[in-house]
Amino acid sequence: MENDYDVAVIGSGVGGICAAALLAHRGYRTLLAEGLDRWGGRLSTVEKEGFRLPTGAILLHRDGPLERVFKEVGVRFEVVNLPKTLHCRVKSTDHRITLGNPFTFINMMRSLGMPARESLRVGAALSWEIGKAGFLRAAEKVLKHYLPRGSRPTFREWLLKYTDNDTLHGIFDTVIVAVLACRAWELPASEFFAYMTGLGTLAEAGIAPQGNLELVRGLVRVVEKNGEAWLRSPVRRIVVSGGQARGIEVEREGKVFTVTSKVVISDSGPRRTVELAGAENFGMKYIRDMRVRLRAGPAVLVLVGSERPLLPEDAHFMIIAGARRIVCAGDVSILCPDLAPPGRHLSYYCGYPLNSLVPMETEWERAQCTRDLEENFPEIKTCGEVIHMGFHDVHSDFPGARAWPGYDMPAETPIKNLFNVGEGVRAPGWSGTNKAAKTAWEVAEMASRKLSRT
Repeated sequence: MENDYDVAVIGSGVGGICAAALLAHRGYRTLLAEGLDRWGGRLSTVEKEGFRLPTGAILLHRDGPLERVFKEVGVRFEVVNLPKTLHCRVKSTDHRITLGNPFTFINMMRSLGMPARESLRVGAALSWEIGKAGFLRAAEKVLKHYLPRGSRPTFREWLLKYTDNDTLHGIFDTVIVAVLACRAWELPASEFFAYMTGLGTLAEAGIAPQGNLELVRGLVRVVEKNGEAWLRSPVRRIVVSGGQARGIEVEREGKVFTVTSKVVISDSGPRRTVELAGAENFGMKYIRDMRVRLRAGPAVLVLVGSERPLLPEDAHFMIIAGARRIVCAGDVSILCPDLAPPGRHLSYYCGYPLNSLVPMETEWERAQCTRDLEENFPEIKTCGEVIHMGFHDVHSDFPGARAWPGYDMPAETPIKNLFNVGEGVRAPGWSGTNKAAKTAWEVAEMASRKLSRT
């Protein structure tokens, strides 16, 4: 067994597997160490009662950093595209929204009873802020580094300058928490505007027809062509000496091995990276910044098997404004029948607590989500069965998101040649799997430059 590599990658979540595949494809000997018995972290699949259940991510957006990684390393990004129509349920009434068309949203505001002048005022202000964010994002591409976002009012505070319409505030909160894993009264407004600069990509999303794990396995095979990929191999320590990462200690088949590498990349989250490498190696400023800045986002994922579709006809994906916890839902088996047993349907529902800063009261959140499901999808009581209700809390190994946008950490650490990737790392304008893949791209570039000089 080889114990000397160019790169050692800890964890096979989106950030880790993408960074490992990119660097292996570029010719660097790469070791990918995963502590679980399956690849992919929150982009994976487990089988239960004949269903192929997602472990986290469900909708995969097209034409973003994630698909770009697959194209770069020569692996097919196989997803079945969703229709470009979103169902939005507000006050028990369903509206259709054409993604990528800003006028659709303004028309919906009018249909909810907002005066024309108020609707236009909100729409104009939002367009202005998104335009400024787009200019800032373009400047960052030229300068090749992230610029400060200025003052940090929350999105709710920003919106209150233009309207106090409770329904509209509820819609924005639903959209924000569904895609960014924190509430409108928690998220810096500038982060939402940055995300909206890429709104066009939201119109191109799909579902992996055989489950996410099949996609991830394609990237694992890329790593194995120029290195090794180990399952059931938890990393116990990042080896640091002289202020530089020298490798990892990894447990495999009951024994602990020391693996040397020129670069170490961690997809275990910034906090866990500090634990593995030793807080004494980071300096007080980094530790202080991490304690203050890093804020994970909680989530509840509910997966339901049923005899027939539970969502409205043609509603492959919908958002629900004004519910207690559930904010979005989708029927994955209509587009991808192989994810459910013959004659059955698989649908998912995502819920979020009202406070993203503190741990969830699990039983309370379970009760709130259950009430939302039964009220919005009453047939669940007669022809549906909850197969899984997972609580991804702020202090768990797999939270809903490792960091709120704007409350994340840089990829580089004070330890030379040690990098973080994943959702806990700064990448303005991106969220979820695309954010994790974006950080993998950036770290792969930095690592390539360092390795080319050795």
